[in-house]
Formats: sequence, C-alpha cells, structure tokens
Amino acid sequence: MITAAKRRRGMALIGALFAVVLLMTLVAVMVDIGTVRLRRANEELRSTQAMAAADAGVAWARALLMQNSGDPSATLVQLAHAHGTLELTIDERTQATVTVSLQLPAASVQTDHLDINLQENAQIDETPIQVVSTASVAAAGADVATRTVTTMLRAFHNEPPFSEIVGAVDDAGPDSIESPGDPAGQVGDPVTTDLRIFAFTKNGSARPVSADKFQSDSWFDGNSGAQGFLP
Repeated sequence: MITAAKRRRGMALIGALFAVVLLMTLVAVMVDIGTVRLRRANEELRSTQAMAAADAGVAWARALLMQNSGDPSATLVQLAHAHGTLELTIDERTQATVTVSLQLPAASVQTDHLDINLQENAQIDETPIQVVSTASVAAAGADVATRTVTTMLRAFHNEPPFSEIVGAVDDAGPDSIESPGDPAGQVGDPVTTDLRIFAFTKNGSARPVSADKFQSDSWFDGNSGAQGFLP
C-alpha cells in the first residue's frame, strides 16, 4: 500500500527530475545561442580583417603610383616584380594575402566607361585606373575570409598627389557590378562638381595662360556583373 508520505516523496522526485531536465534544456539552449553569437562575431571579425587588408592593397597600389610619379606603366612593372601580392601579418596566428591588379583604359568592342575631358597636358597627363584588390585571411593555416574591393583612381603623371580615389565598390555588397563608375571629366552643373584638372603656364608676374589639353576616353574594364545603375 502506497502511503501518503511515499506518494509525496515520489511526486517530489518527479518534480526534481523535471526541474533538472528543464534546467539542462535551458543550459543547452543558452550554450547554443552563445556558440552561434560567438561564431557570428568571429566571422564578422574575419570579414572586417579581410576588408581592411583589401583596402591596404589599394593603398599599396597608390603608394607605388606615388613612387613612380603617377606613371601607371612603371607601377605595373613594380607590381609584376612583387607578383601583385602583398603579405600582411595580423597577429601571430593570422595572416592576410592580398592580390592587386590594375585595369587601364584599353580599346574594346564593348565599352561601359566614358571619361570626358581628361587632362592630357604633358606635365599632368591624367589617366583613369581601376584597382582590384582581393584579400584572403588565413588563421592557423586555414582560409577563413575573402574580400574583394574595386576602386577607381585618377592618376596624375608628374604632379602630386599622383592619385585620387573617386569611387569604390565592395564586391560583397548589394551592387551587381564590379565597377565603381567613371573617375573623371564630369562638367559642373547645379548638382555635380566639375572634376576637370586645369593646366596653366606662368611667365614671371604675367597672368597664367591656359595650357589645357583635354581628351576623352571610352573603355571596358572587363566586369562581369549584370546591368546596374553604375557602369
């Protein structure tokens, strides 16, 4: 015969077991949520590191342009000597490998860039350049993140600042194209800025004389993205 005391002890034991199961379930859920958040935070960190490394690749290309007084051909030679690769150490377990390439204006049966009024004075000689920088981050020898940034530059031969960033596209972003647009030549109107570079010659105290020699350039940068609001 089951006494009331035994019945109470049995109910208490069942209640305790139920509480333990509930507590273990709650702990498992909390651990799972914590793991997901930790993994997401780690992925965001690696993505940020890859993005920073890709930006560093663009900065490297600009530094080479500065060393070569804005000459794209000499810059391409230096990139080739380095195999277009930049190695970065993030910490003792994490490294980034950055590959950098330059896309210069070239004739093509397909054209999606139209740069007007580029300065062609021999002392300035403006050139549009597209820089593609891809960074891969490895932790303990395993690749954990990759990011590509495409940046449009205006390069100025023989004149500082030798290059200027006028547009960039994060290829992991929502744009379906791999080009940040045209870098130069827009003539000013009420809603745009005149981006033309002007050249002058001076003779003593006389007023400067215009030495502009503008030219236009149509070219294709090899992008494979779908049609978008940017070329």
